Amino acid sequence: MHEAEGQATHPLGSLRRILGPLAGVAVCVGMAVGSGILRTPGEVAHALPSAPWILGVWLFGAVVAALDALILAEMASSVPRVGGLVAYLQLSFGPRVAFLCGWSMLLITWPASLASVAVVFGELAVRGAAALQEGGSTDEGRMVGAGMVVLLALVNLRGLQLGARAEIALFVSKVVLLLSVCAAALLARPERIAVDPASVPTMPTEPLLLFAAIGAAMKNVLFSYDGYADAVYMAGETENPGKALPRALFVALLTITGLYVAANATFLAVLGTDGLATSKFAALDVAERAFGNAGSIALAIVAMVILLGAANSYFLTGPRIARVLAEDGLAPDALGRMTERGAPPAAILLVLVMALAYLATGSFDHLLSITIPIISATVALVAIGLLVQRRRAPDRVRPFRVPFAPLVVALQVALGVFLVSGYVADNPEAVAIDVAALLLGLCAFPFMRRR
Repeated sequence: MHEAEGQATHPLGSLRRILGPLAGVAVCVGMAVGSGILRTPGEVAHALPSAPWILGVWLFGAVVAALDALILAEMASSVPRVGGLVAYLQLSFGPRVAFLCGWSMLLITWPASLASVAVVFGELAVRGAAALQEGGSTDEGRMVGAGMVVLLALVNLRGLQLGARAEIALFVSKVVLLLSVCAAALLARPERIAVDPASVPTMPTEPLLLFAAIGAAMKNVLFSYDGYADAVYMAGETENPGKALPRALFVALLTITGLYVAANATFLAVLGTDGLATSKFAALDVAERAFGNAGSIALAIVAMVILLGAANSYFLTGPRIARVLAEDGLAPDALGRMTERGAPPAAILLVLVMALAYLATGSFDHLLSITIPIISATVALVAIGLLVQRRRAPDRVRPFRVPFAPLVVALQVALGVFLVSGYVADNPEAVAIDVAALLLGLCAFPFMRRR
């Protein structure tokens, strides 16, 4: 983060260009590396109980993310506004699509994902690492999670600079701690414990079953990667965004992929394929096998640091969606107003209130099922928007250009259709909730649009 400040004045308050590439990397890694890698590896292995398939889907997730990172690097460098995907959809497809995307993110995706992080954090604080294995949530755990969310909201209400500095510190801590845990577990070489063959799932071979299994696995993988490019939501507050944002996206994606492959390789080395496929919480099993009770305590501390970074990122990025909606007349001005320190108080409070509501009523799996289809569909639309913008504004300055753009966009859209189809096969109820929310948004659009 740079101390030199640039400002873009606006009736809703100035945007302070004070963020450098390191802050962008920290936000991306902070968003992505959270409750996903802590809870989903066992689910992925249960759906596809084969070591090559397990590592393959995690690498496939990186490929999907890389295609999206290429597209977002061009969009962010040529259209450096806050709001990220919402701003790009507004430019390519108009206010109706931007409204539906932005409000679904503000009311569902961001607060629901934040709530899922808070659930795990609260249970770790109340029950220790054993809570990860046992699953579920308690009233006490939800209260602690709510307290963590409120605390981070207060930090970000103090201003952009404080929130970004906190994110950088948490980013460095989580990378060092995760890699240290993986290295220590591998060096300890604990003996594997035999797994009851009756409890081990079988690898699906029938095409439709394999398709559904890949969809179930990718739902968890992409939830874990989600956030790999979320520095674009802060483009309007980034210094020299044409160079800083593409660099931040690709460094972050390499960092995230390295962490995820290292973690899953460690889980497979210590637990074996059968052990990972039957583990509800692989990280805890590995820590306890390698170091006993001390490993359980250490993992709880590591996990809480990881989750703090993820939760703080939601407060840095989500309110910027409200800002761009307000700028474009798609949300009340109050949601877009900034303080002198670069904090959007009304938007932060909206994310806080919605997260607390989800925290009180939803489970991790339910929240995950609701958010991922929205993300996949939005990413596919932004990819199409890249080609729309190249045709409409061929002379626009593009500091970064996607090579072989039509091919990259076609692959991204095809992947989006494949993944959404998999979600429909795996959990049609969750997709139905998303469709209902979008229909309600269409009904609300004429009343919310001000100009």
